[in-house]
Amino acid sequence: MKTQSVSMKQIAERAGVSMMTVSRVLRNESNVAVNTEKLIRSIADELGYKPNRLVRGMQSGRSGIVSFVVPAGHAIAPTILEGAYDYLHEKDMIMALDLVHGHVGERAVAEQSKVMNRLLESRVDGFILLPVNDEASPIYFKEVVDRKIPLVMVDRQPSGFSADFVGTDDYAGGFEAARVLAGNGCKSTVLISTGDHVSTSRIRSEGFRDGVKKFGMKLIGDIAAPDIGHNTELLDAELKKLKGQFDGIFAIADRMAISAWHSCKALKLSIPGKVKIVGFGALNLRDPRVAISSFDQQPYQIGQNAAKLLVERIEKGPSARRPKSKSILNTPIFIEGTSCPAI
Repeated sequence: MKTQSVSMKQIAERAGVSMMTVSRVLRNESNVAVNTEKLIRSIADELGYKPNRLVRGMQSGRSGIVSFVVPAGHAIAPTILEGAYDYLHEKDMIMALDLVHGHVGERAVAEQSKVMNRLLESRVDGFILLPVNDEASPIYFKEVVDRKIPLVMVDRQPSGFSADFVGTDDYAGGFEAARVLAGNGCKSTVLISTGDHVSTSRIRSEGFRDGVKKFGMKLIGDIAAPDIGHNTELLDAELKKLKGQFDGIFAIADRMAISAWHSCKALKLSIPGKVKIVGFGALNLRDPRVAISSFDQQPYQIGQNAAKLLVERIEKGPSARRPKSKSILNTPIFIEGTSCPAI
């Protein structure tokens, strides 16, 4: 029998039940007897039944499509995306991906808002959003809020807008980096970050600074620039000014830690003998000559948790009041490389 000719009516007739019962089973509702559900699914498989997503969407008011909006070139986005996709695939939902170019300033946020509003016209059921930066005001999400579309943010959490969030405990990661360096005998440390315009950089830096104080170390260098991971000349110059008086470095992202490794080598500082380096991300984009000790953010789990939370919001449906925001944070796990031993 051809797939397109199979209907719920035919399945109901074969099973000796009502079309409503068949519909409940195929929509994964739980109020059907187990044996009846098994019979209906068996007949549906035998006949090669395929649900008509368009018709189902018209009946339920949902499209079955979730949009993932992410800045182009973000290091852990592909793994977050993979985790979210795998969960949504199990739920028979479709993920639409859109990229936002640019990372700094309100112009990038405005572009992100434009992308999301365009996707709203495609009747998406919800958004998973990795914000371009922290410079977001509620006005950029007004259309999403007004339409009561579920929104889950991942990795970065803008301070100007409250929404469900799934990410890493960045403060704990920064604090733990200080503990690891102190446990390796470091006394004078350097912090390398992108500054405060992105929450991940700001919060990891806060955790590290507090850890430096807690464990009796000194912070003799606080180097911050948005593109420092790509500007090795800037980092070389800043570290050279410190004249080798540091013995520990924490970089808030692996790309910066790798740049620091090369800068230290250029300054003839041995690693991990003279200087210990800790990064953040535990990514597979490492320089093959470098094995940075780093923190695993568990991005696949972030994607899974974000998709699960979003589906829960979608299934509950819109309410008169926007539900209280929920946060789910993974604990970063230290991965020992050759740049700093574990303790």
